[in-house]
Amino acid sequence: MGGDDYEERPEEEAAHPMNVVQSYDRGGSGVAKPDVLGLPEKYAALFSNTFDVWNAHLARNRVRDRYYDGKNALKDLGISIPPSLTNIETVVGWPQKAVDALAVRSRFDGYGGSDALNDLIDQNNFFSSYKQAVQSELIQSPAFVTVTRGGVGDPAVVLSALSSSNAAALWDYRLKRIRCGLVVSDVDDYGRPDAYLLYADDAIVAVSRHGQSTWLCDAIMPHSMGRPLMEPLVYRPTLDRPFGRSRVTRAVMSITDSAVRTALRSEIASEFFTSPQKYLLGADPELFSGGTETDETTDDAGTETKTEKPAMTKWEAYIGNILALTRDQNGDIPTVGQFPAASMQPHTDYMRSLAARFAGETSIPISSLGVVSDNPSSAEAIYAAREDLIIEAEDLNELNGRALRNVGMMALAILGNKPMSQLTDDERSIQTRFMNPARPSLVSQSDAMTKQASVFPDIVKTRVYWEELGYTHEQVDGIMTAVQASSATDTIKQMMQESKAQVAQNG
Repeated sequence: MGGDDYEERPEEEAAHPMNVVQSYDRGGSGVAKPDVLGLPEKYAALFSNTFDVWNAHLARNRVRDRYYDGKNALKDLGISIPPSLTNIETVVGWPQKAVDALAVRSRFDGYGGSDALNDLIDQNNFFSSYKQAVQSELIQSPAFVTVTRGGVGDPAVVLSALSSSNAAALWDYRLKRIRCGLVVSDVDDYGRPDAYLLYADDAIVAVSRHGQSTWLCDAIMPHSMGRPLMEPLVYRPTLDRPFGRSRVTRAVMSITDSAVRTALRSEIASEFFTSPQKYLLGADPELFSGGTETDETTDDAGTETKTEKPAMTKWEAYIGNILALTRDQNGDIPTVGQFPAASMQPHTDYMRSLAARFAGETSIPISSLGVVSDNPSSAEAIYAAREDLIIEAEDLNELNGRALRNVGMMALAILGNKPMSQLTDDERSIQTRFMNPARPSLVSQSDAMTKQASVFPDIVKTRVYWEELGYTHEQVDGIMTAVQASSATDTIKQMMQESKAQVAQNG
């Protein structure tokens, strides 16, 4: 099949990725690269290179997912844990806490300066999608947002969020943005990728499988955006790693492995602590054989009778209300004793030490990891413990705000049927809004804004003042309407008073 045997669709019918349930790469060996027929040469290299990037990181992303979900396997050192107990399920949810504690402080609050974009946000339910995207960004880094024209029954512009398990991109170091992106848009009944979308500077290329192993370029949907209709959300990017890094770092995984081992050792130690080991000196060895014992009796006629009865087990001896022991063959009474139970304190102390290390690695207050101090902390101490996490959230919001601004400008360009280079100054002036990552209480926030209003009274007439007090956009709209009406009334009254004074003066 030649390079031109594809269907070229107009921009108005551009496809967008679907929500797929991925279960591919179960064995960790990767996904076979498809040999796509009919794919033009200029897109073939982009598809191949981006596929390699996605496939190479797929297994590692799966590992981070397992740690986040608490499904990481026990890494036994083979020293203190009995082999028969290594299959006990032990879960430590610290990686999930590391992600969620930061994700909940990144709360997208819409666009400033564009009602059209805020309408799109509501139509796409993007506030919910952003929350999920931030979690995926922090687990895997990066996450992606695609912007495509909607079809019949869709919003005018469709915004889709994707994790690195379903998408990948190549970075353009010269332009400081992605060069192209690849998305798994569908899977088959066995969870294998069934279709891909390639996002290039000038088109979206649809590729799908036909039959068992034949891959075809189904459609090329051109656009005039001048860049891929895809934007990454990255956490802690660097010059060498522009797509950032995961919050589930190697240190986080290593500390979690130690915590899982400690939790299991604590569980085993608590069993011994609950049932301390006892000992018997001078007892019949057959007493706890676990089999049967024979009782021999002789009647008056001299006939011997042998009767078998179950021997006592060690557990029965421990839980029995009455323990009766007979003298041995020498007539001595067995000595009963108990070994002192091992203390649980070393396990508790080590788990506390691991929690401190984890808190230092992730900027999470140690109290959030289940380690509570005997002395209650003051409000200042609580805020100081969270200060590093708040700074992390502010940095995250700044980077994601820039990415979402690009998403907003692409959406406006699609709505206006023009490339981003032709956006007006007003359209380029859109700003992203995020709620305060410090999450202050209503009382403290109200007190702070009241003090500002006493110094600068006109701030009460701005949206910022009421938004900072925690009112919703709808409530702020109503308040601003009332404020403007009140301001207009005061202006009219002032003008009437000045007019009356002028008349009186002219007499």
